[in-house]
Amino acid sequence: EEDAEEEEEEVFVKRVDASKYGRTKKSWADLRRTLMYVRTEVRFYGEILPSLNAKRAGGSSPFAPRCLLAESDLTGVVSDEERATDVNNPAGGASLEGKGGTLVLRSLGGGGGDYYQTSPLSPHDASRCLSSLARLHASAWEDVPLLRKASDRLSECGGSYHLRIRNPRELVEMEKSWEGFVERFRHVDPELFARDGVRDIGKRMKELAEYVCDELSPGVEDAYATIVHGDYKGMNVFLPRDAPDGGGGGDAVIIDYASAGVGLGMSDVAMHLTHAVRPRDFSNGGEMKLVDGYLDALEAARGDMMTPQGASASVRPYPRDAALRHYRLASLDYFRFILGRFYRDSSPETFERRKNGMNTTLVNRNVDAMLAFVKRAEGHLMEFEEERRRRSLESADS
Repeated sequence: EEDAEEEEEEVFVKRVDASKYGRTKKSWADLRRTLMYVRTEVRFYGEILPSLNAKRAGGSSPFAPRCLLAESDLTGVVSDEERATDVNNPAGGASLEGKGGTLVLRSLGGGGGDYYQTSPLSPHDASRCLSSLARLHASAWEDVPLLRKASDRLSECGGSYHLRIRNPRELVEMEKSWEGFVERFRHVDPELFARDGVRDIGKRMKELAEYVCDELSPGVEDAYATIVHGDYKGMNVFLPRDAPDGGGGGDAVIIDYASAGVGLGMSDVAMHLTHAVRPRDFSNGGEMKLVDGYLDALEAARGDMMTPQGASASVRPYPRDAALRHYRLASLDYFRFILGRFYRDSSPETFERRKNGMNTTLVNRNVDAMLAFVKRAEGHLMEFEEERRRRSLESADS
């Protein structure tokens, strides 16, 4: 109405200009992936998030900041039916001028605001991030109609590091990337990098990559399938400041859903802990304490979720042994991504330059974190190489 007072609200505007990215991306595969991120996030806010919020139990926080505008136009560049996994599709041929997307969200940050971002995370803050993540996963857990919609409109392979959306070059050049990385970092732990099982990690990871990918890529009707965030680093979560009375301040709020899609929740958990938790906080049972905390939060959140009819959703167990196997697979898969995408160019000098970069994964800016990551990857490789070999023998005998 004319006499109504205007209410001011601080907003966050995210604008992706396709023509700008077209001038900086070296390959169509990389530019295309960026454009698909735009389309995915716009669709998530407009088509998927309302269904997730409708299932929240009374009093629980929203899964994302309030969205005021979500729009994209990629006409002639990427077709509406094209899937994120169609990485070999040629460019549409249309001009990139005027193409891209825009999101306008309610701001959570700003000086003195109620939320903050940081990385690396303390175990306490990582636990808070995982609790909000568990609520997100619970909201779509084994919900076949919703997962089918997410598969069609977002991606059937959720995740910024999912093998099937990555530039094929990363896997093709994996052995060479690892050889160069070892040469540049050998001096920080000569004994580790001289081990047979470590020296040939590039070759082994390349050979096992498809197997690991298949194990982490559920169909919409498969057990444990859900909607994953896909890029769950510490800087994609706003943490609530503690209340003056010493309370927790509420739930952490998740942002940046550009890589959302169907997957296994442990892919988000593995990335989050590797990206943002210091290796010292993994020791003495710290890693499993965080993973078990996520599983406890997931079970509780699934019990709190509501069906479209307003009834509590049924809860089928997620066995701990299955969950931990998924976690180890996802940790190895994240290693494959880091090796193929980042370690091909990493050096002690780049680690030094990035050491305070909160948006950079800890294992690409901290030597201790990197060494611990390599050791975990070696162990996971041994486990799943043996698993694949055993399954192959069983299949041949049947």
